[in-house]
Amino acid sequence: MSAERRGPRLLGVPVGDRSLSWALRAANGRQLGVGVRTYRTEAELAEAVRELIIERAALRCTVGQSEARLWVWTAYLPVRTTRPGAAGAAGPVARSARGYLRRDQCQAGVAGFLAGLQRLGQESRRPGRDDAWPF
Repeated sequence: MSAERRGPRLLGVPVGDRSLSWALRAANGRQLGVGVRTYRTEAELAEAVRELIIERAALRCTVGQSEARLWVWTAYLPVRTTRPGAAGAAGPVARSARGYLRRDQCQAGVAGFLAGLQRLGQESRRPGRDDAWPF
């Protein structure tokens, strides 16, 4: 077994008939977060994932309770354009993969998601890294 692939993985996930999204999983397979938006093609998905990884320091995460009284988090990227129609891009980009019973558990889930993105960012800059999907 190769020790090289022991970090988090970002996987493409089919949604419905023709859409794609993504899920970030820890090395043990536990889901750290999932994408909120859907994409028509793998190229669109790969571009959105690249932006998420590059702009991860600008993510704003909120924590709140769902209707089921479970704690959930949502991550947002800021809009960085003034072009018309860009306000729709201000919605969430990621959310918790599950609900948490306690707020501190949810905040730890946010920290795990951000750490996973940080690790993916470091891996993507590694010398000799090909541009393969999934990350």
